[in-house]
Amino acid sequence: MSNEISRESALEIIDDAKAQRQSYGDNEELDLEDVNDMTTEQLVFLRDQLDMISLDIRNTKRFLDNRLRGLLKNKAFRIAGRIFRGRNVNKWVPYDKDKVLDYLGDDMRLAVTPSFRTSAIKAIAKERNQNPSVIMESLFELQETTNLEVLPIDKAPKFIKESLDTDGKEMTIGGDNG
Repeated sequence: MSNEISRESALEIIDDAKAQRQSYGDNEELDLEDVNDMTTEQLVFLRDQLDMISLDIRNTKRFLDNRLRGLLKNKAFRIAGRIFRGRNVNKWVPYDKDKVLDYLGDDMRLAVTPSFRTSAIKAIAKERNQNPSVIMESLFELQETTNLEVLPIDKAPKFIKESLDTDGKEMTIGGDNG
């Protein structure tokens, strides 16, 4: 095995891990034979590939959630024991940030939680010859703020459960309820 680990090799290892999980359950420790014979350098390259795959998965999931939010605006959809519900979320956005900062004056620290430009931080990491992904994960917690709820049927609001009594059904939810 070469020192570089291909994406395909990493995906094969993921498939092996998935097969073991499906056969033995989530609580069993993995035994991945292909990984046991790898050098430290190969393990690092494998880990890098897994990080990139994970990033691709997160980006794809975010894209899908955005599509679902658009399709399910003020609606709910039942499938496979879950309810997908699109909800509107209100967020205050300043008209003019400078006016807000002028208003706050010395009280700014009390009222403002720093909001950082992640693209700038990634660019600085690259300038310093550091891995931007590692820097981001060491400085920030990734929080998904989505207005798409995915709930088990038994946790869904009663009016949705009653209306969506079989898979494949969709309902519109009034703006005041959603």
